[in-house]
Amino acid sequence: MTMRWMPALLMAAMSLPGAGQSRPQQHFALTVHQVAQALSGSASRIADQQVSLLAEVVATEPAPAMDILSVKPLADQSSGKQRDARFLVKLVCRVPGTCLPFYAIVTSPEATIDRTPGALNSGNGFLKTNAGVVMRAGAHATLVMDDNRSHIQIAVVSLENGIAGHRIRVATPDHKQVFVAEVVNANLLKRSY
Repeated sequence: MTMRWMPALLMAAMSLPGAGQSRPQQHFALTVHQVAQALSGSASRIADQQVSLLAEVVATEPAPAMDILSVKPLADQSSGKQRDARFLVKLVCRVPGTCLPFYAIVTSPEATIDRTPGALNSGNGFLKTNAGVVMRAGAHATLVMDDNRSHIQIAVVSLENGIAGHRIRVATPDHKQVFVAEVVNANLLKRSY
């Protein structure tokens, strides 16, 4: 008699809320204020009004640390007397897997633009400190390779200087294998396989 009731009891147990299911992961919306704080340099502050997000961005942590991957000036489309410089800034959470890379537009008054030759920055500190070489040739780092089924981390040595978001050549410490990977920060590169 007990074997006859086993399927019914199993079905009843599986229909209970949370039975046999993993706990859903919480997502936290990133705010303009958090992005402005991440972009603010030690010399100057970025106001919340200067930042706009192109889409809603979520993270697995409420206040993740963020890194700047790239900064590109946007073409001036304003017709008013006061012109503002606008930049397309690509950001990512410092801890991999916390959030996907995302874009923000940062507006800065025209007067604060640094016009020195070869400069890709404004008077605001966020462009000066993060737009240069992040990884130097000879630096030791970790290469992360991901696909849908596996996650591999390899110790590597940089073979050339690299800017965040650009692809450079790296090799294993014994120089037997060479990879091309994207620079994430001074200690991390990523690629797929």
